[in-house]
Amino acid sequence: MLKIIFICLCVVYGFLYFIFAVGTNKPFKTIIFYAFIGLAGLTLVNLTSKLSNVFIPINAYTLSISALLGLPGTISLLLLQMIFI
Repeated sequence: MLKIIFICLCVVYGFLYFIFAVGTNKPFKTIIFYAFIGLAGLTLVNLTSKLSNVFIPINAYTLSISALLGLPGTISLLLLQMIFI
């Protein structure tokens, strides 16, 4: 049930994110920039995993969430990982 709620929230956030990106002067550049920031955040979490004991496995789902949702997506993955450990 929690997974379905999380997916629904991700879809709503992605829709709002798309509307925000289209509203800027350079939507493609905005989407690429925020995807890069999300993937950099995922990399940073995994690089500091020895210090924090929190590791987010790299697979298609985590990469998709981090790229599509940006830094809030990476933070959501981090919180879910910390809650269910």
